[in-house]
Amino acid sequence: MINADVSGSDWIKPEVFDYLKKQFSEKRFGNPNSNHFIGNSLFQEIEMARGTLCGLLSCDSHHLIFNGGATEGIRNVFYSFFEHHNYQDAVILYSPYEHSATLENVRYCRSKGAACIALAHEQNGLLDLAELKATLQACQGKAILVAVMAAHNETGVIQDYQQIAEVCHSYDAEYLCDTTQLIGKQPFDFERSEVDYAVASGHKFGALPGTGFLLVKNSWHFSPLLLGGGQESSLRAGTQNYLGIASMAIALPLAHQRMANQAEVTVAQRRFEQALQHHFPGTVIIGEAAPRVPGLTFCAIGGVSRETLQAALEDARIMVSSGSACSDRKSALSKVATGLGYSDEVAKNTLRFSLGYSGTAAVYSSLTETLLAVEPKALVA
Repeated sequence: MINADVSGSDWIKPEVFDYLKKQFSEKRFGNPNSNHFIGNSLFQEIEMARGTLCGLLSCDSHHLIFNGGATEGIRNVFYSFFEHHNYQDAVILYSPYEHSATLENVRYCRSKGAACIALAHEQNGLLDLAELKATLQACQGKAILVAVMAAHNETGVIQDYQQIAEVCHSYDAEYLCDTTQLIGKQPFDFERSEVDYAVASGHKFGALPGTGFLLVKNSWHFSPLLLGGGQESSLRAGTQNYLGIASMAIALPLAHQRMANQAEVTVAQRRFEQALQHHFPGTVIIGEAAPRVPGLTFCAIGGVSRETLQAALEDARIMVSSGSACSDRKSALSKVATGLGYSDEVAKNTLRFSLGYSGTAAVYSSLTETLLAVEPKALVA
């Protein structure tokens, strides 16, 4: 079995399994906020995990808020922003290719009266920085929140998020950078990035699903979405998911170790893409000329339908999606492909091959063999 849907969810790391087996065998369960020996021990482990993650992400402990994942973090950012600003006096500038977790918040804020402006991109997926500057200039005097993800969940294209942050701050705008697809795949230095908000989900880098964190530059001016017992310095109420938190502190350092293999993975990925383009003329690789996270290819394979390819991959027990896992069952056309100017023929046949750092030469070779064995009758006239 090959997981070519790492962008949807990576395998849980074996070391996380080992940790869980130990926890269950020793029956180390309790409330980390209780003042007894188990509670105190669990709370200390949470803070040790926070220290591990802060060290990897170059942030202080007060910047990091544990939560249920990126979707919750994004919702909290929008909630906090509009706790401090009126909808009618604010503007949201956003990439129309954001994850639905952001786009649904934009839609909600628009319904409440906020002005929401979609930002233009080049066909390779990179943000048009000149238009961002012009739009920010036109919105001066308003409270502005900019939402542009660091690495795209379908194309893998990496934005120059540090430059975006600098531009935003030159116009007193706040910058929400969805780093869900970047953290665990590329080094991320929160302090140097200059972004105001960043988010992560543990299952994207081999930790347990249902856990994640939010990074906030100015946590003293941040309004919590959940109120209650004062956990996370009163910024996210609710008993902490200490198993999930510990799993992130195990998985993320391991993910960082694998980054040493980036050059090898990139070479294997490029050979895979070249094989597709040679064997299937007309193959389109979206974002090919832009910086991308290692091991992610978003493409429409020339002359072959998406359904035919998915059937062949299913038979070979290769997990692959047509795009974002959160919308894989909803739409026949890729909104990203159509928005970037590609034809409906391309947009209806996109597939996302995301192997991450599992994309060794051997794995890519197996994937290539499966695709090249597609019967000629599958070719579309």
